[in-house]
Amino acid sequence: MILVKYKLKLYQLISTIVCLLSTNMALAGPNGILIVDLDRAYNSSKFGQSIRKKFQLDNQTFNKENSTILQSLKEEEIKLTKDRESLSPEDFAKAAEAFDTRAVAIRAVRLEKIRIVDERFQGLKPLFFDRIRPIIIKIMREYDASVILEKNSVVWSLASIDITSVIVERVDKAFMKTSGAQKPELED
Repeated sequence: MILVKYKLKLYQLISTIVCLLSTNMALAGPNGILIVDLDRAYNSSKFGQSIRKKFQLDNQTFNKENSTILQSLKEEEIKLTKDRESLSPEDFAKAAEAFDTRAVAIRAVRLEKIRIVDERFQGLKPLFFDRIRPIIIKIMREYDASVILEKNSVVWSLASIDITSVIVERVDKAFMKTSGAQKPELED
């Protein structure tokens, strides 16, 4: 009788352990839905950092141009102010109007260039995700997932379905393999 009780308790214990293990495996395993923190993937991956750095380097010239133009306009304005004493009121008015017209035109051109630079900057993140698409698709297949949700729009999730670190790790690995190339192929 005691032996039967022990066997029954042992069977119950084994059943409980198997149930717990299979539940934990199901939680960590494929469930069809994955979570990613897009901002963290973009900001912390070496590839994301490199495209932002390249953007900054490309725009150093633009920023220097802006500084040069601003300095030139300041100098011209100071000269115009000094020339005011030696010019007739009519000549000064014409010179001031010409300066103002030139400054307004320059400002319009610079604002358009700033808009274009801003558009390019706004396009960096979509470019990043477009380029890492093969890695994300491969991860989705590994996890047998059909959906990836943005972490900031998820109310509650298990940490086991957050693949942000996996994406960053694989993007970095692929980027480091091809970092010497001008346009790295990020297929892993």
